Amino acid sequence: MGFEQSPAEGETIECAVCIIGAGPAGLTVASVLAGAGRDVILLESGGTVYDPVADSLNEGQVFGDPYAGLRATRRRQLGGAAAAWNTRTQGGVGAKFVPLDPVDFEPREAVALSGWPISFADVAPWYVRAHAICGLGAFVYDAEPWSGTGREPLSDLESSIVSRIYRFGSREALLEPMLRALEDASNARVITRVTALALETDAAERLVSRVRVAGRGATFWVAAQHFVLCGGAVENARVLLASGPSGPGLGNARGWVGRCFMEHPRDASLTIAPMSPTAFRRLRFYDAFEADGFAVCGRFAIREEVVRREGLLNASATLLPIVRSGVQLVRRAFGPAASQPLAERLFPRGGHGWSAHPAPRTVLGGFRVLLNLEQAPDPENRIVLSEQCDPHGVRRAALHWQWRERDEASRHRVLGLVASTLERAGLNVVRHTPGPIDPNAHHHAGTTRMHGDPRLGVVDADCRVHGTENLYVAGASVFPTAGYANPVLTIVALSLRLAEHLRTAP
Repeated sequence: MGFEQSPAEGETIECAVCIIGAGPAGLTVASVLAGAGRDVILLESGGTVYDPVADSLNEGQVFGDPYAGLRATRRRQLGGAAAAWNTRTQGGVGAKFVPLDPVDFEPREAVALSGWPISFADVAPWYVRAHAICGLGAFVYDAEPWSGTGREPLSDLESSIVSRIYRFGSREALLEPMLRALEDASNARVITRVTALALETDAAERLVSRVRVAGRGATFWVAAQHFVLCGGAVENARVLLASGPSGPGLGNARGWVGRCFMEHPRDASLTIAPMSPTAFRRLRFYDAFEADGFAVCGRFAIREEVVRREGLLNASATLLPIVRSGVQLVRRAFGPAASQPLAERLFPRGGHGWSAHPAPRTVLGGFRVLLNLEQAPDPENRIVLSEQCDPHGVRRAALHWQWRERDEASRHRVLGLVASTLERAGLNVVRHTPGPIDPNAHHHAGTTRMHGDPRLGVVDADCRVHGTENLYVAGASVFPTAGYANPVLTIVALSLRLAEHLRTAP
């Protein structure tokens, strides 16, 4: 049936599975289930293009450390957060893709609340399938298979750091096939510009019977056998907190809903100032480049045994070029009033592409070492309901968030490891005094954390909300820990795993 208009006032529509949120998680679950013959309704608060009215529902308060805000870091639109991606790829606009490391799934004594109830091995086959859906080819992230003549990873790194890669994938490669499949499916209904307000349950709050939805001037209900929240870490928590006939919210008997919100803050307090043309040649692997028809970028990773042994939070480092401020080539080509930084004006793929320049030493003064950092789960970093209400009368979300002492201590240790490793490799590393971290990667995680014990989490290993029979959550909100990795590949992998669970569910 494809894309539909909002139902009429007071109407109740029925399906086997109701999915709330049409980002990568919701589209993955919906397209798989529709392809398996399940009757699916997918609800999306935004439209097919950006709508500032719909997006204004993301407004919310932020308390604690500086943060861009709940509206700037989210998107209500078909495609969800992927609609706001801004990494330039060979296929258009996209994102970096990388899986979590095996250590990210493990309990770590030095990291409170770490450990997933599933292992990397449990997720690995779903990563392989997710790779195909994302249009990324073989599931390979070690450096050596991507090296070639004149573009090799550094061979003299010390034992703490290892070279690996990021993959680049386009938004269209991920979203368009799923959107086409849903549009063509006779058993899938995609309803845009409608907002889920609350889940309604039986008196024991074990069985969700229907969801109340606000459309364009109408309120209606969707009744289903199973419900899946796919609205992101902020909205998934908000819907649960706003639902249930009594108490602190649905699935919140132990008070975990909304807690352990995590981001991927970034640090740029290290730079490399190459002293010779040899240094540029040695670092070509750490630029973005194409191999076998795919775009990749070399990076520096902490070896997993070091993360375990030293009790570190995980991290990854990439190199971004620093363009000499007096480069006349840039000024002639783009003009002195161009708003982008010089690096992006000369190398428009997010600052990458410098290794293709015939004489990089003439335009580059060095590299910024960009660290992507893991944040430890902390119950006091949380989503709560604000006293302010949105136009539908539902309380808005509010975020309490801080970069805490545990996070900062690991940041400084990682900075030391990366700097000393690159120095021993013969690079001229400049150590600047670390300033405030940049918290705005827009990688929301936590808030409905996965744990086998209902006393310590919101969903179980199958992503079912503890204490309920037919309510599930998909997306990064289920992550107990978030590593450093861009979350989309893991989101798609876990969504595929959930869809398989629901495919034969009664």
